[in-house]
Amino acid sequence: MTMRRYAVIPLVCLLAMAAPAWALQKGEVAPAFSLTSTDGQVISLSSLSGKVVAISFWATWGKHCEEQMKQLQDLSKEFGEKGLVVLGVNEREDREKVAQFVEGIGATYPILLDEGKTARAYSVNGVPDLWVIDRKGIARDRFIGYGPTLPKMIRDSVTSYLSKSSTAVESPQPAAEVSTIPVSLRAYAHLQLGAAHLNIGDTFVKAGYRDGGHFSEALRELRSGVAMDPKNVDLHIWLALALERKNDSAGAVREYETANAFDPANVYAQDALRRLAVPPPAAEEQLPEEQPAE
Repeated sequence: MTMRRYAVIPLVCLLAMAAPAWALQKGEVAPAFSLTSTDGQVISLSSLSGKVVAISFWATWGKHCEEQMKQLQDLSKEFGEKGLVVLGVNEREDREKVAQFVEGIGATYPILLDEGKTARAYSVNGVPDLWVIDRKGIARDRFIGYGPTLPKMIRDSVTSYLSKSSTAVESPQPAAEVSTIPVSLRAYAHLQLGAAHLNIGDTFVKAGYRDGGHFSEALRELRSGVAMDPKNVDLHIWLALALERKNDSAGAVREYETANAFDPANVYAQDALRRLAVPPPAAEEQLPEEQPAE
């Protein structure tokens, strides 16, 4: 069984791998996307050519997302007529829940619903995560998290690129060559990040705090890894563990069963299925013995 070697992953791994070689880099062309907003409008990045676009990845559970969204609402009102477009991108949350949250804080800029593909394209590993895209569609500045110094930095970035015409903007750098990195290695990186988020969330919970969003981040990373390497047993097991933390027993059972199907000798998957009261697949009901006639 190969689970043990991944069981404890130092935080340094998370920090070192937060921006892997194939991640979106500043100066590259921003990945294209077309997403539906909470009010049913389809918005694509290509339709915003010539605009400065601030794309904020956020979640209702994000500790500092509300603060950033309020600032972005103010920037949208102040600079909307000067060429700024603010977009909020929410990943995998319920449309009604998202719409209620947005209405509660008074944000009127478009809120787009993402199933994970756009967040992965923009290398998002936590929220809030804000990218500023210039008038030529080039990813220029990135702001991860939110703190006392960031509002001014975000405003300065937006105003800087608004002041430049599309002809004055530098050409994009060539994108990193993703194809040179083996898929299995890229999937392994997602496994490392997912396991790290899971371990950190567990540490917070054991200390009496909430998980700080790390369980959701673990799900995102591990699902990305499974999408790349669907036969990787360790990825399915770690994904099952993350689903258990999110109280999705049915999803966890599905992942443990998948791992067991790929590796019938995997003791960890078998033990987990027994713990979740799932009978072995080969077990058959014993028919009652016939009683002799009286």
